[in-house]
Amino acid sequence: MTNLEQQRAYRAFQKTGEISAGDKKDFLGLAQRLPAMLQNNGLLATWAFLLTKNEGVFPKMLDVLKNHLREMGFENEVTDNAPKAIFQNWTDPHMGLNGTKLMQLTAESIAFSGWMKRAAEAICEV
Repeated sequence: MTNLEQQRAYRAFQKTGEISAGDKKDFLGLAQRLPAMLQNNGLLATWAFLLTKNEGVFPKMLDVLKNHLREMGFENEVTDNAPKAIFQNWTDPHMGLNGTKLMQLTAESIAFSGWMKRAAEAICEV
């Protein structure tokens, strides 16, 4: 049985290895900034920022984050496939995330983003 850190590391290295050669430099730059973005701005603001950048590596990073959160047991919070719909569900004033769930999702995203940064630095060196 693997622990959470092993699962995060495995998934980060697996997904980073799938990035095309042409996107590696941009993916590395985003992966290096992502932990600080999540720490300083929180999950909702970071997710919204990534949504505004709908080309290049930004949608790929959203997809990686979305799938990671789903695989880590947040299926009820990440029910939709479209990142924009997920964001709208999270911020809905009547049925959105409560404070506890938002903190859990943010903490998991921060922990995983650290592994994404390490994986990108190891795999995407240009």
